Amino acid sequence: MRTLRSWLLRFAALFAKQRHDRELDAEIESNLQSHIDDNLRAGMPPAEARRHALLKFGGVESAKESYRDRRGIPFLETTWQDVRFALRMLRKSPGFTAVAVLTLALGIGANTAIFSLTDQVLLRTLPVPNPQELVRLRSPGPSPGRVRTDYDGDAGVFSYPVYKDLRERTSVFAGILAWYDLDLNVSGRGTTQTAHGELVSGNYFNTLQVTSAFGRVFSMSDETAPGANPVAVLSYGYWSRQFGSDPSILNKSLIVNGVSLTVVGVARKGFDGVQVGTSPDIFIPLTMKAQMMPADVLNVDSRMDHWLPLIARLKPGMTRQQAQAALQPLYAALLQQDAKLFKFSARNRRQFLAKSLQLTDGSHGLPILQHDARAPLLVLMGMVGLVLLIACANLASLLIARGEARQREIAVRLAMGAGRWRLTRQLLTESLLIAVAGGAAGLALGSWCLKTLIA
Repeated sequence: MRTLRSWLLRFAALFAKQRHDRELDAEIESNLQSHIDDNLRAGMPPAEARRHALLKFGGVESAKESYRDRRGIPFLETTWQDVRFALRMLRKSPGFTAVAVLTLALGIGANTAIFSLTDQVLLRTLPVPNPQELVRLRSPGPSPGRVRTDYDGDAGVFSYPVYKDLRERTSVFAGILAWYDLDLNVSGRGTTQTAHGELVSGNYFNTLQVTSAFGRVFSMSDETAPGANPVAVLSYGYWSRQFGSDPSILNKSLIVNGVSLTVVGVARKGFDGVQVGTSPDIFIPLTMKAQMMPADVLNVDSRMDHWLPLIARLKPGMTRQQAQAALQPLYAALLQQDAKLFKFSARNRRQFLAKSLQLTDGSHGLPILQHDARAPLLVLMGMVGLVLLIACANLASLLIARGEARQREIAVRLAMGAGRWRLTRQLLTESLLIAVAGGAAGLALGSWCLKTLIA
């Protein structure tokens, strides 16, 4: 307890340094004057009396230093001295300081921007609870009929009836969702604007465990029959941009692709759908496809039209391998049912019935952007890493040249008694200040570059 109290007093002394120095000067002067008075009473001349008093006292400055060491925390005091001296030296060389900070800022800024972009596109999972439970459904092999595919080919899309069968007849998932991207024309408040939309299943938000900012999100009651669910949920960003975060939009109508839809809620902030790089503005029930896309040839009720990507959430404790094995009998039965709709050759029929249902990682959503951007981003990461390496090499050359120019200064300080470790620490402090300034400027530059790249 006594040791802790001693350290607390030392730390407090750092913030009252000038007052303590004045008190110390006064105390030393009082003691010194007492010795001088004793010498004067002994018959010494004034000059001799002061000289003897100083000799007996043992040196004023050394006494002050000894007291300061006992009173404060020497390491913190000398560090603060190093920082102030380093700032003065850097201020005296504005050209060197500006070039060093700018060199470091360019290297750090480029790396910050590209790594942030790589993190958002390749590394970051969907902003939903427990994204590791999400899986994507795939079925490689022939898909007869009409197919509207993504980057994954025929393997990544299913018909709406097959989706409903999987949703209603399997027990390995906590939920399985479907969605489809489309462009919208939104009329309201006297204007017509384009927007990005998604046709989604009724359990879309429930499966992702995404709640509403206000109002409500969809439920299975919003996916009943074709054309029977003219409702919409707005994304938080779209609601903020287009409606000024006005809560009165709830239960109001929007004319979307010529159809009146009632706004029933706003999705929570931060949720941007299940496909990185695509931020839907309006969510609409899948059963409204014919009204939203009247000219489209794909039919919601047709088992011959494959157009829906699927993502499911595994039940707690269920692994992908267990779920995939449990799904195969049901999927084989669905294939047998679909095979009756097509005219196959014997070989094609065998290939179609041999298809399996595969579950892959769905924590990153539908990886279209990741698939297209992975190689360019990795190349960019390598390039900006090289830029940072060159920047560090240039900065090292600048510091070496500056050290050569300061040889005389360092030699004088050594001759005056400065320790080598003390000088080394001083030079390291200057380098640290340059690094901090360059890092801060690099982060600011990286933020600006990231916004520019995203735009």
